[in-house]
Amino acid sequence: MENIETLYTWSGLLGLIVLLLVIYWILKLITYIGERFAKKNVTNKKIISFLRKSQLFYKPAALSFLLLDFISINYITHSILLVFISLFGFYYIKNYVSGIFFKANPLVSKDAFITIGDFKGEVKNLQSFGLIINAESGERFINYTEIENLGFAINSNVNTKLRQTLYLKTELTKEQVLNLIFDNPILDFGQKPSIKNSETPQVYKFQYTLENGAATEDLTAFLQEIQIETSTTNNFK
Repeated sequence: MENIETLYTWSGLLGLIVLLLVIYWILKLITYIGERFAKKNVTNKKIISFLRKSQLFYKPAALSFLLLDFISINYITHSILLVFISLFGFYYIKNYVSGIFFKANPLVSKDAFITIGDFKGEVKNLQSFGLIINAESGERFINYTEIENLGFAINSNVNTKLRQTLYLKTELTKEQVLNLIFDNPILDFGQKPSIKNSETPQVYKFQYTLENGAATEDLTAFLQEIQIETSTTNNFK
């Protein structure tokens, strides 16, 4: 009984926070070791996938334990406080929970080609409250609630070729840039790349299509080698 009462105190809450953080970092470490050093086979792939999903669901589960312990310290006051916070943060909570289930979908991954409403592009980053896709018009952030409302489709056709956009910062002329880029075999010149002036001096908007199997990272690495800065937005620091 004394141990239970000790748990329902501020010091008990602090101890629970430390314990949950330690478990989380152990889980991350095991996942990292598996991704970095485990042999590439079906069994290990399934184990790593399970560990990733465990991390995904561990955060809300750990937060639930913390909230229950927080309420137990002072049932009435803390319950009212959490209800008040929930009313104002309902949209963000719903969006975050939607994101957990979205990211748990085995079809969803970084670099997958996705269609959401009128937007189609490559998934560049899966964040806590939304994802960033590299569409033809440039990078776009879409929150998970919007995805839930619009629905989505993953394009599993590996031969799909998507028109993409990069912003290039250089003192070279458009013609000089194109001449250098034509030396790169990863671009699909069947769909001719285009380069236009942007609103910013010495920054061009470059639209292109990659060959099958090529990645945007290969193109940006090539451009950096020839001293051309790149960005997915018209915002160079």
